[in-house]
Amino acid sequence: MKKKEDYLLEKLSDFYIFIILLIFPIAVNHTGFFHILEFKWSLYFVITISYILLCTFIFLYFLIAKKNNYFKNRKISKVEWLMLLLLAINILSYLLSPYRKSHNLFLGAGRGEGLLMSSLYIISFLFLSFFTKFKKRHINYFSISSIIFSFIAILQYIGFNPFNIYLNGIGTFNTSFIGTIGNVDFVSAYYTMFLSISFSSFVFLKEEKWEKIIHFLSFLMGFFVFGVISVKSGVVAFALSFVILVPFLFSNNERLSRTILLSSSLLFAYAFNIFLNPVYYYGKNRILLEWNFSLKFLIFIIIIVFMVLLSFYVKGIKFDLSKKKELLKKYYLFLVCMVGFVIVFLFLFDFKSGFFHEIHCLLHGDFNDNYGTYRIFLWKRTLNMIERPLFGIGPDAFAIPFMQRYTLDIIKIGPYSINDTAANIYLTMLINIGIVGLMTYILFIIEQVKVGIRKMNKYNYVFLIAIICYSIQAFFNLSVVLITPFIYLIFALSHVSIIDKNKSGL
Repeated sequence: MKKKEDYLLEKLSDFYIFIILLIFPIAVNHTGFFHILEFKWSLYFVITISYILLCTFIFLYFLIAKKNNYFKNRKISKVEWLMLLLLAINILSYLLSPYRKSHNLFLGAGRGEGLLMSSLYIISFLFLSFFTKFKKRHINYFSISSIIFSFIAILQYIGFNPFNIYLNGIGTFNTSFIGTIGNVDFVSAYYTMFLSISFSSFVFLKEEKWEKIIHFLSFLMGFFVFGVISVKSGVVAFALSFVILVPFLFSNNERLSRTILLSSSLLFAYAFNIFLNPVYYYGKNRILLEWNFSLKFLIFIIIIVFMVLLSFYVKGIKFDLSKKKELLKKYYLFLVCMVGFVIVFLFLFDFKSGFFHEIHCLLHGDFNDNYGTYRIFLWKRTLNMIERPLFGIGPDAFAIPFMQRYTLDIIKIGPYSINDTAANIYLTMLINIGIVGLMTYILFIIEQVKVGIRKMNKYNYVFLIAIICYSIQAFFNLSVVLITPFIYLIFALSHVSIIDKNKSGL
């Protein structure tokens, strides 16, 4: 029987998870898109600080009044120690920062990612890791959240404006801004986590039919929106994650059947967008759906029908390759060889334009500022800005030296450009909290994946895929309160899904 403090802390943690996954993503206020960062920052602060304070009060009450020490028989894991170390490094970086007296690094000098918010991410992870017990419904929350978010985004895409988030119609005809999180880069980061969980849950978990439907709808609707925004960092993250997962997706008939079925839904989402064909009329200031029943659409439908039939056919062919470890080794060896071949091929041949042309030029040492949607512009200058390699210049302090040092270069991009991150979470960490902080964060992720693989269970598998997919797109994105709380929650759920299995609520 659970102790009363265990029960209270667990229920409070469950409620916090529910709020962060289902309320926080869609919450907006009357200011709409233009102050969405400030609103989400305040909301997350209130939600998380309330959770932390309530948990602390419950813990102290039972410790002092009831003489019950929650941590008496609780060992701190290596993953948790690494996160505690990351918290200490953030604090040390803040105290040693040359900008601490001239700028408010407690709140942050860029996106509000200063010591306060960085600490809240880490402490929320630790509290969830300590107090929550994983339950299967936590996975369902991700897919339900994605369905609600995608539904709102789809309404915006076809001309409606729920919550009046885009004031005066701004954004309803511009797919650079969609949903209730912010611009498309943040929406893409959101989907790399949530759709990864929906996909892997549908393919790998044996669940109730209604749960399968939820995961399927999440994937279908999410990829409709993802196809609309077409963010390259997300495409790369999903593509590389899929390539890594191929042996597991093809390991038996049921997984392969579900993978084919989900792939057909992805094509259907793309085809349906062709069929809708929303067109914005500036004179009328409105969007009209001009249905497009074209040959291209018809070809897609034929392919989709074929894939659905193929998925049912494959399901009836019984096979299981999951125990053939040699096949796994051969696949990844083949993958390494293919990567080498592609690198050599792109080094030798130039596609003259586009993504592969940029890679060809980069391989030849041409680091043009325009490549990677100006990310090369940022990355080159970021690497030249390393002055405090150990502990960095302070949490969220990147913008201070960057904007001062490269003012003229930034003006050439646009007079209103503000570069407060490196558009790469790892490089931004390198500048803000130094090599010690960056390596601690990377070691934390490696340890999570390593422990997850060593103590693998079907639920942890789902979270590991989301962590890998998010970590790939993090090379092209930034940490901000609009999306970062979700990955720290996933970190926590991944951890608790493998510890104390007998009490995990599975």
